[in-house]
Amino acid sequence: MIGAIFSAAALLLQAAPEAATPTSTTPSAPAAAHAVSPVTVTSGRQSGAPDPAEMICHKESVIGSLFPKEVCARRDEIAERRRIDQATTRNAQAQRPWKDPGG
Repeated sequence: MIGAIFSAAALLLQAAPEAATPTSTTPSAPAAAHAVSPVTVTSGRQSGAPDPAEMICHKESVIGSLFPKEVCARRDEIAERRRIDQATTRNAQAQRPWKDPGG
């Protein structure tokens, strides 16, 4: 988030001197006023699939604690853990003895 703010500030600072330059009153001035800035804005994301070996850190809630725990792992490890957790939850919900037989 902070990186995006700094990037936007840098782009604005680069574009500011162009707007501050005085324009002449010659007939070619209106055409120059509508010229496109050479600044190109690109997103920080790369095209294609993300790298499975990339380390990602995120915060997870801990049962019985008010403070989240920061967990760092590779993308493929996080995906495998998520798959196992979802399968465990699905199995536990399927085996509920109080489950409504009609639905």
